[in-house]
Amino acid sequence: MKKTPKLTLLIGCPASGKSTFAEWIVKSEPKTFRVSRDEIRFSQFQEKTDDAVEKMITKMVHEQVKTLLSNGWNVVLDNCHTKKDYIKTAIKEYSDLANIEFKLFDVPLDELLDRNAKRTRVVPKPVIENMFKQLENLKTNFDFEPIKKIRRKDLEYGAQDTSLPKAIICDLDGTLALMNGRNPFDASKCDEDLLNEPVANILKNYKNIGHTIILLSGREDKYKEPTLRFLEKYNIEYDHLFMRKSKDSRKDSVIKTELFDTEIRNKYFIEFVLDDRNQVVDMWRNDLKLPCFQVYYGNF
Repeated sequence: MKKTPKLTLLIGCPASGKSTFAEWIVKSEPKTFRVSRDEIRFSQFQEKTDDAVEKMITKMVHEQVKTLLSNGWNVVLDNCHTKKDYIKTAIKEYSDLANIEFKLFDVPLDELLDRNAKRTRVVPKPVIENMFKQLENLKTNFDFEPIKKIRRKDLEYGAQDTSLPKAIICDLDGTLALMNGRNPFDASKCDEDLLNEPVANILKNYKNIGHTIILLSGREDKYKEPTLRFLEKYNIEYDHLFMRKSKDSRKDSVIKTELFDTEIRNKYFIEFVLDDRNQVVDMWRNDLKLPCFQVYYGNF
Protein backbone atom coordinates (compact mmCIF):
# COMPACT_ATOMS: atom_id res chain seq x y z
CA MET A 1 0.00 0.00 0.00
CA LYS A 2 1.33 3.40 -0.99
CA LYS A 3 2.38 5.42 2.04
CA THR A 4 0.79 8.85 2.49
CA PRO A 5 3.45 11.58 2.50
CA LYS A 6 3.80 13.91 5.47
CA LEU A 7 4.09 17.68 5.46
CA THR A 8 5.58 19.14 8.64
CA LEU A 9 5.00 22.85 9.15
CA LEU A 10 7.63 24.39 11.42
CA ILE A 11 6.25 27.23 13.52
CA GLY A 12 8.48 29.64 15.36
CA CYS A 13 10.39 32.90 15.34
CA PRO A 14 13.83 33.39 13.79
CA ALA A 15 16.56 31.84 15.97
CA SER A 16 14.13 29.37 17.56
CA GLY A 17 15.91 26.30 16.18
CA LYS A 18 13.64 25.45 13.23
CA SER A 19 16.36 25.00 10.63
CA THR A 20 18.55 22.87 12.92
CA PHE A 21 15.57 20.61 13.55
CA ALA A 22 14.72 20.47 9.83
CA GLU A 23 18.25 19.45 8.91
CA TRP A 24 18.15 16.68 11.54
CA ILE A 25 14.82 15.34 10.25
CA VAL A 26 16.09 15.25 6.68
CA LYS A 27 19.09 13.16 7.78
CA SER A 28 17.08 10.82 10.01
CA GLU A 29 13.92 10.17 7.99
CA PRO A 30 14.04 8.66 4.46
CA LYS A 31 12.54 10.49 1.49
CA THR A 32 12.28 13.75 3.43
CA PHE A 33 13.09 17.11 1.87
CA ARG A 34 13.49 20.50 3.52
CA VAL A 35 11.98 23.51 1.75
CA SER A 36 13.02 26.89 3.12
CA ARG A 37 11.88 30.27 1.87
CA ASP A 38 14.92 31.94 3.43
CA GLU A 39 17.34 29.52 1.76
CA ILE A 40 15.82 30.26 -1.64
CA ARG A 41 15.94 33.98 -0.94
CA PHE A 42 19.51 34.12 0.29
CA SER A 43 20.98 31.64 -2.19
CA GLN A 44 19.48 33.11 -5.33
CA PHE A 45 18.59 36.74 -4.65
CA GLN A 46 19.78 39.85 -2.84
CA GLU A 47 18.91 39.94 0.85
CA LYS A 48 16.72 42.97 0.16
CA THR A 49 14.00 41.99 -2.30
CA ASP A 50 10.97 43.73 -3.73
CA ASP A 51 7.37 42.53 -3.88
CA ALA A 52 7.79 41.00 -7.34
CA VAL A 53 10.71 38.84 -6.20
CA GLU A 54 8.88 37.80 -3.03
CA LYS A 55 5.88 36.71 -5.08
CA MET A 56 8.21 34.69 -7.31
CA ILE A 57 9.78 33.05 -4.24
CA THR A 58 6.30 32.17 -2.98
CA LYS A 59 5.57 30.40 -6.27
CA MET A 60 8.91 28.57 -6.12
CA VAL A 61 8.19 27.33 -2.59
CA HIS A 62 4.69 26.22 -3.59
CA GLU A 63 5.87 24.35 -6.69
CA GLN A 64 8.64 22.59 -4.75
CA VAL A 65 6.28 21.45 -1.99
CA LYS A 66 3.58 20.36 -4.41
CA THR A 67 6.01 18.46 -6.65
CA LEU A 68 7.64 16.65 -3.74
CA LEU A 69 4.37 15.64 -2.05
CA SER A 70 2.85 14.55 -5.37
CA ASN A 71 5.81 12.20 -5.83
CA GLY A 72 5.51 10.63 -2.38
CA TRP A 73 8.20 12.61 -0.57
CA ASN A 74 7.83 13.97 2.96
CA VAL A 75 8.38 17.72 3.24
CA VAL A 76 9.56 19.87 6.13
CA LEU A 77 8.41 23.42 5.37
CA ASP A 78 10.97 25.52 7.17
CA ASN A 79 9.24 28.90 7.36
CA CYS A 80 8.14 30.91 10.42
CA HIS A 81 4.34 30.46 10.07
CA THR A 82 3.68 32.78 13.01
CA LYS A 83 0.35 34.00 11.61
CA LYS A 84 -2.73 31.81 11.34
CA ASP A 85 -3.36 32.95 7.76
CA TYR A 86 -0.02 31.44 6.67
CA ILE A 87 -0.97 28.10 8.21
CA LYS A 88 -4.48 28.18 6.72
CA THR A 89 -2.99 28.79 3.28
CA ALA A 90 -0.70 25.76 3.61
CA ILE A 91 -3.59 23.58 4.81
CA LYS A 92 -5.73 24.69 1.89
CA GLU A 93 -2.96 24.08 -0.66
CA TYR A 94 -1.65 20.71 0.56
CA SER A 95 -4.26 18.92 2.68
CA ASP A 96 -5.31 16.75 -0.26
CA LEU A 97 -1.68 15.74 -0.90
CA ALA A 98 -0.36 14.79 2.54
CA ASN A 99 -0.94 14.34 6.24
CA ILE A 100 -0.04 17.62 7.91
CA GLU A 101 1.76 17.95 11.23
CA PHE A 102 2.84 21.04 13.15
CA LYS A 103 6.08 21.48 15.09
CA LEU A 104 5.99 24.46 17.45
CA PHE A 105 9.23 26.12 18.61
CA ASP A 106 8.16 28.02 21.70
CA VAL A 107 11.26 29.93 22.85
CA PRO A 108 11.25 32.89 25.29
CA LEU A 109 11.85 36.30 23.72
CA ASP A 110 15.05 36.99 25.65
CA GLU A 111 16.58 33.74 24.47
CA LEU A 112 15.55 34.45 20.87
CA LEU A 113 17.25 37.84 20.96
CA ASP A 114 20.38 36.35 22.53
CA ARG A 115 20.59 33.59 19.91
CA ASN A 116 19.88 36.07 17.12
CA ALA A 117 22.81 38.27 18.15
CA LYS A 118 25.15 35.32 17.59
CA ARG A 119 23.85 34.44 14.11
CA THR A 120 25.62 35.18 10.84
CA ARG A 121 22.47 36.73 9.41
CA VAL A 122 21.07 38.88 12.20
CA VAL A 123 17.35 39.62 12.05
CA PRO A 124 16.40 43.15 13.20
CA LYS A 125 15.18 43.14 16.81
CA PRO A 126 11.77 44.77 16.02
CA VAL A 127 11.08 42.01 13.49
CA ILE A 128 11.64 39.28 16.07
CA GLU A 129 9.58 41.15 18.68
CA ASN A 130 6.70 41.51 16.24
CA MET A 131 6.83 37.86 15.23
CA PHE A 132 6.98 36.83 18.87
CA LYS A 133 3.72 38.75 19.45
CA GLN A 134 2.18 37.04 16.41
CA LEU A 135 3.19 33.64 17.77
CA GLU A 136 1.77 34.40 21.22
CA ASN A 137 -1.52 35.27 19.55
CA LEU A 138 -1.39 32.15 17.37
CA LYS A 139 -1.03 29.96 20.47
CA THR A 140 -4.40 31.24 21.68
CA ASN A 141 -6.38 30.46 18.52
CA PHE A 142 -4.75 27.44 16.88
CA ASP A 143 -4.61 23.91 18.33
CA PHE A 144 -1.61 22.49 16.38
CA GLU A 145 -3.37 19.11 16.07
CA PRO A 146 -2.31 16.91 13.11
CA ILE A 147 -4.56 16.90 10.04
CA LYS A 148 -5.16 13.73 8.06
CA LYS A 149 -4.98 13.89 4.29
CA ILE A 150 -8.41 14.65 2.89
CA ARG A 151 -9.95 13.32 -0.26
CA ARG A 152 -10.59 16.06 -2.78
CA LYS A 153 -14.31 16.70 -2.91
CA ASP A 154 -16.24 15.41 -5.84
CA LEU A 155 -17.24 18.07 -8.32
CA GLU A 156 -20.15 20.06 -6.99
CA TYR A 157 -21.94 23.14 -8.31
CA GLY A 158 -23.98 25.70 -6.44
CA ALA A 159 -27.74 25.88 -6.85
CA GLN A 160 -28.99 28.34 -9.49
CA ASP A 161 -32.43 29.53 -10.52
CA THR A 162 -33.15 27.69 -13.78
CA SER A 163 -35.82 30.23 -14.71
CA LEU A 164 -33.21 32.96 -15.19
CA PRO A 165 -31.75 33.78 -18.64
CA LYS A 166 -28.86 31.48 -19.47
CA ALA A 167 -25.44 33.08 -19.82
CA ILE A 168 -21.75 32.32 -20.09
CA ILE A 169 -18.95 34.42 -18.63
CA CYS A 170 -15.69 34.91 -20.51
CA ASP A 171 -12.42 36.53 -19.47
CA LEU A 172 -10.39 38.64 -21.89
CA ASP A 173 -6.60 38.62 -21.29
CA GLY A 174 -5.25 35.14 -21.94
CA THR A 175 -8.71 33.74 -22.66
CA LEU A 176 -10.48 35.51 -25.53
CA ALA A 177 -7.52 37.79 -26.25
CA LEU A 178 -3.96 36.50 -26.71
CA MET A 179 -1.59 39.24 -25.58
CA ASN A 180 1.24 38.22 -27.94
CA GLY A 181 3.98 39.58 -25.67
CA ARG A 182 2.07 42.64 -24.43
CA ASN A 183 2.44 43.66 -20.79
CA PRO A 184 -0.75 42.32 -19.13
CA PHE A 185 -0.84 45.38 -16.85
CA ASP A 186 -0.83 47.81 -19.79
CA ALA A 187 -3.86 47.29 -22.01
CA SER A 188 -3.45 50.58 -23.89
CA LYS A 189 -2.63 48.55 -27.01
CA CYS A 190 -4.95 45.62 -26.36
CA ASP A 191 -6.65 46.31 -29.71
CA GLU A 192 -3.50 44.74 -31.20
CA ASP A 193 -4.03 41.47 -29.31
CA LEU A 194 -4.62 38.29 -31.25
CA LEU A 195 -7.95 36.48 -31.14
CA ASN A 196 -8.16 33.10 -29.44
CA GLU A 197 -10.33 31.60 -32.15
CA PRO A 198 -11.54 28.44 -30.35
CA VAL A 199 -12.82 30.60 -27.49
CA ALA A 200 -14.39 33.07 -29.92
CA ASN A 201 -16.17 30.17 -31.64
CA ILE A 202 -17.62 29.04 -28.30
CA LEU A 203 -19.00 32.54 -27.70
CA LYS A 204 -20.46 32.63 -31.19
CA ASN A 205 -22.10 29.21 -30.87
CA TYR A 206 -23.69 29.99 -27.51
CA LYS A 207 -24.81 33.41 -28.69
CA ASN A 208 -26.53 31.70 -31.63
CA ILE A 209 -28.54 29.45 -29.31
CA GLY A 210 -29.72 32.39 -27.24
CA HIS A 211 -27.28 32.63 -24.34
CA THR A 212 -26.27 35.99 -22.91
CA ILE A 213 -22.55 36.61 -23.42
CA ILE A 214 -20.87 38.36 -20.48
CA LEU A 215 -17.30 39.57 -20.83
CA LEU A 216 -15.75 39.97 -17.38
CA SER A 217 -12.25 41.37 -17.24
CA GLY A 218 -9.62 42.35 -14.71
CA ARG A 219 -8.50 45.13 -17.05
CA GLU A 220 -8.87 48.66 -15.72
CA ASP A 221 -11.82 50.46 -17.29
CA LYS A 222 -9.52 53.24 -18.49
CA TYR A 223 -8.68 50.76 -21.25
CA LYS A 224 -12.28 50.37 -22.34
CA GLU A 225 -11.82 52.12 -25.70
CA PRO A 226 -9.02 49.85 -27.02
CA THR A 227 -10.97 46.89 -25.60
CA LEU A 228 -14.03 47.91 -27.63
CA ARG A 229 -11.84 48.31 -30.72
CA PHE A 230 -10.55 44.75 -30.26
CA LEU A 231 -14.08 43.35 -29.93
CA GLU A 232 -15.27 45.28 -32.98
CA LYS A 233 -12.20 44.28 -34.98
CA TYR A 234 -13.01 40.60 -34.54
CA ASN A 235 -16.81 40.97 -34.66
CA ILE A 236 -17.32 39.56 -31.18
CA GLU A 237 -21.01 39.56 -30.29
CA TYR A 238 -21.60 40.09 -26.59
CA ASP A 239 -24.21 41.54 -24.26
CA HIS A 240 -22.25 42.94 -21.33
CA LEU A 241 -18.69 44.08 -20.66
CA PHE A 242 -17.69 44.49 -17.01
CA MET A 243 -14.21 45.76 -16.11
CA ARG A 244 -12.11 46.64 -13.07
CA LYS A 245 -12.32 50.24 -11.88
CA SER A 246 -9.12 52.16 -12.64
CA LYS A 247 -6.56 52.34 -9.82
CA ASP A 248 -8.11 49.37 -8.03
CA SER A 249 -5.10 47.08 -7.59
CA ARG A 250 -6.72 44.27 -5.62
CA LYS A 251 -6.41 40.65 -6.75
CA ASP A 252 -8.26 39.54 -9.87
CA SER A 253 -10.24 36.99 -7.88
CA VAL A 254 -11.51 39.69 -5.52
CA ILE A 255 -12.43 42.07 -8.34
CA LYS A 256 -14.28 39.40 -10.29
CA THR A 257 -16.14 38.16 -7.24
CA GLU A 258 -17.41 41.68 -6.58
CA LEU A 259 -18.40 42.20 -10.22
CA PHE A 260 -20.21 38.88 -10.18
CA ASP A 261 -22.08 39.79 -6.99
CA THR A 262 -23.13 43.24 -8.21
CA GLU A 263 -23.79 42.63 -11.90
CA ILE A 264 -24.54 38.94 -12.46
CA ARG A 265 -25.66 37.00 -9.39
CA ASN A 266 -29.41 36.23 -9.35
CA LYS A 267 -29.79 37.84 -12.78
CA TYR A 268 -28.53 34.98 -14.94
CA PHE A 269 -28.16 31.20 -14.87
CA ILE A 270 -24.45 30.73 -15.55
CA GLU A 271 -23.92 27.75 -17.85
CA PHE A 272 -20.13 27.97 -17.44
CA VAL A 273 -17.19 30.35 -17.18
CA LEU A 274 -14.12 30.59 -19.44
CA ASP A 275 -10.96 31.83 -17.73
CA ASP A 276 -7.24 31.11 -17.56
CA ARG A 277 -5.66 32.34 -14.31
CA ASN A 278 -5.39 29.74 -11.53
CA GLN A 279 -6.46 32.01 -8.67
CA VAL A 280 -9.55 33.08 -10.62
CA VAL A 281 -10.39 29.57 -11.82
CA ASP A 282 -10.19 28.39 -8.20
CA MET A 283 -12.50 31.23 -7.17
CA TRP A 284 -15.13 30.29 -9.77
CA ARG A 285 -14.97 26.60 -8.86
CA ASN A 286 -14.36 26.61 -5.11
CA ASP A 287 -15.94 29.83 -3.87
CA LEU A 288 -18.76 30.50 -6.31
CA LYS A 289 -19.34 26.82 -7.21
CA LEU A 290 -19.70 27.51 -10.92
CA PRO A 291 -18.49 25.33 -13.81
CA CYS A 292 -15.25 26.87 -15.07
CA PHE A 293 -13.28 25.68 -18.09
CA GLN A 294 -9.62 26.75 -17.94
CA VAL A 295 -8.46 27.56 -21.45
CA TYR A 296 -4.69 27.69 -20.81
CA TYR A 297 -2.01 27.38 -18.12
CA GLY A 298 -2.52 30.14 -15.57
CA ASN A 299 0.04 29.85 -12.79
CA PHE A 300 0.76 33.56 -12.43
